[in-house]
Order: sequence, then C-alpha cells, then structure tokens
Amino acid sequence: MKRIVYTFFSFFAAVSIVLLRCSGTNVAGGGTIETTNGIVGSVRNSDDTPAANSIVELFPDDYDPVAGDALGADFIDIADAKGTYRFSRIASGRYTVVGRNRAAETSFLKSDIMVHDDSVTTVPAGTLNTSGSIVADFSSSGTVAGGYVYIPGTDISSPIESDGSAFLADVPPGTIHTIMLASGDSEIRNVLRDEITVEPGETITVPLPLWNYARRLVLNTTASGAGVTGDIYDFPVLIRLNDGNFDFTQARADGGDLAFTGNNAALLPFEIERWDAAAQRAEIWVRVDTIHGNDSVQSITMYWGNPDAADSSNSAAVFDTTAGFQGVWHLGDEPEDSVRDATLNRYHGTSPDTANPASEDGIIGNCRVFDGIDDYITMPNTESGKLDFQQNGTYSVSVWVMADTFTNFQQTLISKGKYQYFLWIDSTNWRFWEYQDRTGWEASTQKATGKQWVLLTGVRDGSEQYLYVNGEPTDSVSLISATNPRTTASDLIVGRSHDPAVAEWADAGFCNFKGKIDEIRIIGTPRGKDWVRLCYMNQRRDDRLVLFK
Repeated sequence: MKRIVYTFFSFFAAVSIVLLRCSGTNVAGGGTIETTNGIVGSVRNSDDTPAANSIVELFPDDYDPVAGDALGADFIDIADAKGTYRFSRIASGRYTVVGRNRAAETSFLKSDIMVHDDSVTTVPAGTLNTSGSIVADFSSSGTVAGGYVYIPGTDISSPIESDGSAFLADVPPGTIHTIMLASGDSEIRNVLRDEITVEPGETITVPLPLWNYARRLVLNTTASGAGVTGDIYDFPVLIRLNDGNFDFTQARADGGDLAFTGNNAALLPFEIERWDAAAQRAEIWVRVDTIHGNDSVQSITMYWGNPDAADSSNSAAVFDTTAGFQGVWHLGDEPEDSVRDATLNRYHGTSPDTANPASEDGIIGNCRVFDGIDDYITMPNTESGKLDFQQNGTYSVSVWVMADTFTNFQQTLISKGKYQYFLWIDSTNWRFWEYQDRTGWEASTQKATGKQWVLLTGVRDGSEQYLYVNGEPTDSVSLISATNPRTTASDLIVGRSHDPAVAEWADAGFCNFKGKIDEIRIIGTPRGKDWVRLCYMNQRRDDRLVLFK
C-alpha cells in the first residue's frame, strides 16, 4: 500500500512539473514567466565517453551561494545516457553551468552563457576533470572578519576563518575571472587582480587578495645584470619608483598600502625611505632572505592599491641586527631632525645647530651636505656597544660619498676614533684604517675621484683587511707605525674626526669633510665581494639588479 501511494505521489509530482514547465519560465528560487527560453548541452568524461548521470546545475552569473536563494529543482538536471542535459523556460540573461560527478570527484564549468528571449542556447560540451581548490589569505587586512568569499554563478563559497584564510574547495578546472568578497565591514568586491587558472587536482594561492595592483620584479644577477655568481643572504634590495615604472595615483598618498612577497608568497619586510608622490619618486628597501647568484628568473612581487591596508614599513625588520646590521643611517631626515638609525639599536645621530649639515637630493633619497668647516654628526652613546669592534675583529663599514674638493689635508668621512677604525680621504686616495695596539695604523688604499658618487666599503676579517671602491677591492695594506695604546672610548662621528690630536698630522683642525654623504652602514660581519658588488650594482642610479616586469 505504501508503495502504491509513493508511486502515485511521484507520478503526480512529475505531471505537475510538466504542467508548470508548459505554463511559464523558471527563475532561480522559484517563480515563472512566459517564454520558450532554454539551454541544452552535454557532459563528457575525460576519455570522451558520455558522462551519464552527472549532476548539472544552472546558476545566474551573479549568484551568491550564501546570500542567494536555494536553487529550485528546475535548475538541477541529471545527464542522460548520452550525457545530455537541458533546462527549459528560464529567464533571459547570463548563466553559468556547473557539472559534477561526485563519485569520481570530477567537475566542469561553463560560464558567460547568454540566454535570449524565445531561443534555446546550445552550450559546448563540458569535460569532467579532477577538481582543484583556491586559497586566499586575508590575514593582512582586518576589515573582513566574519565575511566570506564565493565564485559568482556557482555554489562555491568559503567563510573567512579567524586566521584570515579562506579555502574554496571543489573548484572546476579552468579560468576563474572573479572571486567576490562579502563582509559586514566592506562592500562586495572582486578580490582578483587578474584571472587565475585552476589546474586539475592543484591548489592555487591568491596572495594579498585585497590589493588591486601587483607587479613582478625580477632580480637579475647574471652578467647582463648585477654580475654576481654567489648566493647572497638577508639582503636589503633597493627598489626605485618613478613615473616610468609606477603610477603613484593608484597608491595611497604616503605609500602606506605597499606590500611585497617572495616566490613562496610569504610577506617580505620592507622600509619606505622616501615617498614623494608629488614628484613621482620613491625609494624602498625590501629584505630578501636569499638572492641567487647568476640567476635571471628569481623575482619578488610588489602590491599596492588597498586603501584599508595597514602601513607595514619596518626599518628594523629590514636592517635586522641578527643579520649583522648594527647601525644604518639613510641621512634622508630633515636637517632639524635627528639622524635616524634604521636598526633596532637606535643610535640616532645629532648635530649642534651651528654644525648641522644641509639636506639635498642624494644617491638614494636625500643625503647630507658637509661644508668642510664645522659640519658633523655624532651618534651619542656609541663609545661602547654594538659599534665597538675588537682589534682584528670582523666588521664592515660602508658609505656613499661625493667629495667636493681634494686638499693636502685629510678629510674624515666616518670615524670611531683615531685609535680604533675610520674612513677618510686625503689629497689623492680613499683610505680605510684600523689601529693596532702599540703597533700603528693599518691602511687599505685606493685612488680617489671627486665630483661623483662613490661607494666605499671597508672590511675587516680578522687579520685580513679590504677596501672596496664601487665594488672593486684592494687587499694591499700599509702600516704607519705608532706606540700608542688602542682606545675605543670615542662615539661614532660623521664628517670630521673626534680627537683634536688629529690636527697633529696636519694643520687641519678636526679634518672636516667637504661634500655629500649618503647611506652609512656599519655591520658586525665581514661582507664578501659578492655582497659588496651587489650593493653597488643595486644602489647605483642605473640599478642593474631589479627589472620591472
């Protein structure tokens, strides 16, 4: 008896559906209108046989599976023995067809299907294949808590979890143009900058999905680029932006929406040294954990165009003391401000009002201009601590310098005291010095040039000493004998020598420097030739490392 009742009910329901289909058009969620519109298509297996009994669903192209009404029965069909499916009496508009054979975990998607009035649209055959998945990471934006993402025109959606992640599963292979974000704190918007292709069985990651723009920056270390053969670790890459490679109107006025990722989509620490949207120029430092030598494939990605992003510029994370950076001064501060140390050590520099070097456009952002009379900068409280290296220790000192004039007198660039270490220029030479206790000064020397920017790098590696000029080394060392004890009680100073006793060498007061100084670094490790060369090739005005793609 129960079987008879069930069969009768099923028959009645089927007749009702037929009568309904004869009388009007189906619309998602229920309701009909008069029309003869329809869709017909077929589903194939990967071996091109008919995919009988596949489940095929029809969605309006803007369908939201979370906020939208549930699909009515007339928007779901089962492919027949020939793999054919059909939908009848549907409203005109754009639709998406999603087919699945869940037992085999395969699927297909056909989008942008246009249905016109009083016509039947034939959809090209869809081939089932293994589904993929998409991961989106919203952890860098706090405006999407409690929201969800979805692929419009499908039943594919995911909540945004407490860690900011969203996982879209069972995604048919193919090209995805749109992933929509919906949350209580933001408008519904597409989170994709570009279309993405989902391969069968693979997971695609969408990094920083709320950033509207992205650009790949290739790090070319081959002979056609920086010409470095060895791998370099924890390197601050200089990125120069201008009106030729960046549209400043697409970013926030202060550049606070910048972000960078490496090849594995992990966020990279960066520091904005200068951002001048009006003049359309900027300099940014990005720390890359490994730069491969003799490589033209490695890249990082720059993102911008997210007005809600938190400003992530962090100098201490770029110039990390654990990576050896003990003092880094960009010298781009305003003259009335202290000279900021970018490292966590915070050895900020100061100058008396009467001896404050002027600020001017430098080799990287702004620099300081020393008058050769009384300008200088002191880093207080550095007589001991991280800038105080032992005799025959391991450290590096670098500076960009443009000498204005050469004289018969010495001009000091950076000094940790007459009896410790310093860089200077004399009448014809750049010199890097370390004082040996009761023995004298060991000097590495290269020929000096004026009126142009030069990168000087002094390196002490135990008993070995080097002076690099624009990445080219000299390891010859001369000795000036002296019997004085080695002393380390002086603060670091820029632009002159600390000790009036220096005047005993020549009647030049404090050996004041005349010219420009930029980007000073003191590092507690001996940097090798590849590191020093990469600094020069990246930081020179015609950067040879970074290629904008």
